[in-house]
Amino acid sequence: MRLLAVSLALCCSFTVSAQEIRCGWLENPSPANLWLIDREGSWEISIQGGPNYLDDKSLDLVFEAMSHQSDFVRTNNSYGFSCACLTVDTDPQTRQIKAVYQAKQLGLKQCLEDISITPHIPLRFK
Repeated sequence: MRLLAVSLALCCSFTVSAQEIRCGWLENPSPANLWLIDREGSWEISIQGGPNYLDDKSLDLVFEAMSHQSDFVRTNNSYGFSCACLTVDTDPQTRQIKAVYQAKQLGLKQCLEDISITPHIPLRFK
């Protein structure tokens, strides 16, 4: 019986995270500011001056999803946004992305045709 209680206590003390695929506007408007805007809203990836939860590999994947210049919109010198799908771990309570496992840049057309995110296109003059 004690073994069962200890096993349950250990099992319940670990946080279970499930990878999920999130697609939408991947925005990098200025240094160290990154977020993803999908049909559920905005997900923080990095905030300048704030804590950074992602390791270097995750950050590299995020930047790869903005690397094809033909599908990247510049809004501030070399900063801007793209359309992307990220395979991530999230914290739904804080709306933060905690890890990125895969990233794929999509054509801008794909996000423009998704009526759930088109109104949230990250253009300052809309």
